[in-house]
Amino acid sequence: MRLWMETGCDLPALLSQVWRSMRDAGRCRGILAALVVLAGLAACGSSNEIIEGPKNVTALKGSEARFNCTISQGWKLIMWALKGTVVLSITPTEPIITNDRFTAMSYEEGSNFISEMIIHNVQLSDAGQIKCSLQNSDRDGSAFLSVQVMGRLFIPEGSLVVMEDKPCNVTCRALGWTPLPRLSWEIGVPVSHSSYSSVREPEDLQSAVSVLALTPQGNGTVTCVAEMKRLHVHKSVTVNLTVVQPPLGK
Repeated sequence: MRLWMETGCDLPALLSQVWRSMRDAGRCRGILAALVVLAGLAACGSSNEIIEGPKNVTALKGSEARFNCTISQGWKLIMWALKGTVVLSITPTEPIITNDRFTAMSYEEGSNFISEMIIHNVQLSDAGQIKCSLQNSDRDGSAFLSVQVMGRLFIPEGSLVVMEDKPCNVTCRALGWTPLPRLSWEIGVPVSHSSYSSVREPEDLQSAVSVLALTPQGNGTVTCVAEMKRLHVHKSVTVNLTVVQPPLGK
């Protein structure tokens, strides 16, 4: 223990201490000193570690996803893997980029180093485990990338002409969304009654339909809104509603 306290991680000093111990105290004590050296080298090799791994991220298809890994100083090589395959490596001098969709940024935070991996133009196939690891270390930090898809949103009928005070329906369709959005309506016409219901399309798990039932009393607009709650993003479509008087005698 005294050897380690005196020399720290200075390898030449450790070896010198071992040589002197073997020379002055004989074989048995020299073997003990050698064991102390090995323990010291193990401690030196583990001086850098992952302090905080990446966090789970939910990203929209086509956008960017960013992951941070905080590491103590002294590292030699940082590796970022997507679903078990290394896609980006970082050395103390520069990143090793093999695919332009995976790039790196770096920051200093006190005495620690932060490596950031950026995935550009995120695709559905990117969904899976993200791992940050160090060379010659069995420790790593992992997170999960979830990918959502904003599909089409439309009202098939387009602008409508309806009878005043007569019940009518307006249909909105969301196609190709992952996961399905929450559908709702914004009513910009005077009505005596309105309600809506939304259901999944039975033959397409990535599509949904919402039907607005209303009894209009004047002109205006109705807007169908599709919201992806987890990402706090939405898409909307608006159509005009023109109200006409019913024919005389009816």
